[in-house]
Amino acid sequence: MNQSELERASNIGLVLVFLAAWSMGCNGVDEVSAPAGPDGVEIIIDSMGVPHIYGRTDVDVFYGYGYQLATDRMFQLEMFRRQALGRSAEILGQGGVLRDQQAHIFNWRDWGRLDAAWMAQNEPERYGLIEAYVAGINARVAEVRAGAAPLPYGFGADGYDFLPTTWETDDVYVVQKMAAFALDLTVEFEIFMTFADQLFGQVLQGVELFKPARTSFGLSGPERPTPLQTAALDAPAFRVPEAPSMPLDGLLHLAQGLNTLRNLGSNNWAVDGRHTETGMPFLAGDPHMRFDYSGLVYAVHLNSADAGGRYDVAGFAFVGAPGIAMGHNRDVVWSPTSNFGDVMDMWEVRITDEGAHIADEVVPVVTREERFVIRGEGDAAGEGSDAFVTVREVPGYGAVVPYEQVGSPIPIASAGREALVGWTGYAQRPARYFLELNDVDSVDAFEAAVDRMGEMSYNFVGADAQGIRYRVGLDVPKRAHIAPGRQPWRLMDGSDPKAWWSGEFLSKDKQPRSSGGERGFIATANTDPFGFTANGGVDDDPFYWGAFYSPGWRLSRIESELTRMIAEGPVTLEQMMDLQNDTHSNLADDLLPVLEAAWTAAADDPALAEWVANPDLQAAYDLLVDWDRKMKRDSAGALVFNAYAHLLTETVLSDDLPLLYDVVMNMHSVYLLKVTMLAVNGRFSSADHVLQGGVHTVMLTALARTADFLIDRFGAVTPATYRYGDLHFVQFDGAYGMGLALGEVPVDGGESTVNVSAGRFYEDAAPAEKWISNWIPMDRLVGTFDAHGQPEVYVNFPMGNVADPESPHFDDQLDDWLEGRYRKLLFERDEILADAEKTVRIRRADAR
Repeated sequence: MNQSELERASNIGLVLVFLAAWSMGCNGVDEVSAPAGPDGVEIIIDSMGVPHIYGRTDVDVFYGYGYQLATDRMFQLEMFRRQALGRSAEILGQGGVLRDQQAHIFNWRDWGRLDAAWMAQNEPERYGLIEAYVAGINARVAEVRAGAAPLPYGFGADGYDFLPTTWETDDVYVVQKMAAFALDLTVEFEIFMTFADQLFGQVLQGVELFKPARTSFGLSGPERPTPLQTAALDAPAFRVPEAPSMPLDGLLHLAQGLNTLRNLGSNNWAVDGRHTETGMPFLAGDPHMRFDYSGLVYAVHLNSADAGGRYDVAGFAFVGAPGIAMGHNRDVVWSPTSNFGDVMDMWEVRITDEGAHIADEVVPVVTREERFVIRGEGDAAGEGSDAFVTVREVPGYGAVVPYEQVGSPIPIASAGREALVGWTGYAQRPARYFLELNDVDSVDAFEAAVDRMGEMSYNFVGADAQGIRYRVGLDVPKRAHIAPGRQPWRLMDGSDPKAWWSGEFLSKDKQPRSSGGERGFIATANTDPFGFTANGGVDDDPFYWGAFYSPGWRLSRIESELTRMIAEGPVTLEQMMDLQNDTHSNLADDLLPVLEAAWTAAADDPALAEWVANPDLQAAYDLLVDWDRKMKRDSAGALVFNAYAHLLTETVLSDDLPLLYDVVMNMHSVYLLKVTMLAVNGRFSSADHVLQGGVHTVMLTALARTADFLIDRFGAVTPATYRYGDLHFVQFDGAYGMGLALGEVPVDGGESTVNVSAGRFYEDAAPAEKWISNWIPMDRLVGTFDAHGQPEVYVNFPMGNVADPESPHFDDQLDDWLEGRYRKLLFERDEILADAEKTVRIRRADAR
């Protein structure tokens, strides 16, 4: 397809006409006639609703990819793009205002367009694939707008009552810029640490918030850097900003707004072939995300290689970001997890009429006003009241964050100063994302491709038939030595020249990398890869990579189970699947022995005797100690433990961290669950400050509160009337696009399980009626290799692949996902044809 044909395919007036021709074979065939576009695209849809897209060229395949994605997920595409452009309130009304404000303040639109220009200039072949992808999307959009196809789910009168809009090629890069920002976001944690220092510094001094619950790290011991032994670093004087007056609702609102953009966790691991039943590597990956940000990933297979092109790749793609994020091609299988390399900092700076005072210079501030529309009740889409955001940028440094426009006024910076957010993404840079990864032919090529992916905050684990690799390519700023006033995990002093980035990045030898080492496996789960946090701090290490709050429970469980499997050997594919679905509570392993010690002590301590004499406490205690420690939806013990862990955390921390306690529990409760566990196990020096009355009293007080909760909610402590699934649900709202309500189902898992499902225990500072989770595995993938060394992948994923309630593939995968059952992701043409439900063929109207 040449450029003029692409432009014609992108034209909003393009109309595709279904000819309703059905073949005499085993599956229906739709012939699609396009006035412009590729000739010879074939889309075979299998019994899971997965499209396998074949074409004569790479460009043809990407055209078909865009067309079929828009057919299956048009509302999700539309709303993700609107979120990136700051136009979601045109559809959602007030529900989209916060997101639109963020889009304009952080300016994903203009930075994404600069990335697009870089790709067009420097990598025109890849840019051409995105042009074709957009042309395919617009072909389907034009068909819907012309009435040749029904309005997709979400657009009709029973939804938001509007028509889809045409994409520009640059929009793909804007969406990817927003996705990168979300993956890189550390500002919410820097805000938290700043407020914590201001309000509770004395309490938190010995808490060691970075200390993990488990000392499991992405790299094995011999692969980790040697800790730095150094004298105290010279520190400039730094004035701690005065404690602000903070309305709780404003702080919660700000936390909620930032939290919409941040990933919680993912798992991936690989086992070397010398430990497996096949003699070739196994790999597993399961990214966890929240639905109301990006929605469900999309299963797809792209094949131009059969006709001599570059691609034969299958797996899962993020809607709006072309390419396979996790999956395989003919040689390599891979899966990412998010990593917490710190590429975003926040400084307090003085801004005057002359500009922003950055260390010893004054930099002019660029100011503009951005308009967006808030749809009102009864208004048509795109109509309503005008709203404005004043955007201020300091070129070369970052964006000024106007907190009054993302929540209540919360003066994080000192009086007379403002907060400036810097991000490595505030630059024109390559935006290859997954495309380069999709056609690698070995783990060596995989490793080299990841090294070039400096814009992506991912831990990539990959394997071919010969070996396994762990690699990170993220460009992490090289910073000056950490000192008071220049701690990158909190607001920094903008008058200190050493607090600013040097313009250099850490060298590649300071990136996490592994080939499995002596232990013969690789595992990551969003933890500190280097072990820098083992001592509770990150200020005495050979270099600064990031500030890690992760407890390490998931990684510890994965490592211990892989070690056990290898020792018992050989490892089977079924064991890999079982580990992905593992619901063992690692938090229970850390808390229940302390409770048992308290209960035993109470029997001999008159001061505690009242606890053990209470039959309701005895019943609750028996439930917990007899429980198998699995967070299963049919388990009464799982419900009791989840209540106990959260009520224990409130007992320990709520009086010591007023305001911040509620904020963090609303953001990610797992961080305070970790702090509580460390406190009751005596793992940091200030534990006595938060354990008033002693650890035994605290543990038994929480048990009494748990018994009261069970009686209040279910009428008795006895488990006859309740199970975990009565309260713990996964909610699918937003799974097929922001703003769509899709209901909920009971689900396994918890905050500390490998099979993650972090439910919110509190609502309005009281135990919630339901513990709703939308942080779950978006897909599960387990890969191996056949006798010829080609990957074979088995998957499950929630809901389905098609966002149409009338489609059999709307929620046909849900039961398999809930029960942990896997199906092969088809790859060979003969097996695809044998399983085919339907074929779509796209022909140019003038083709012969």
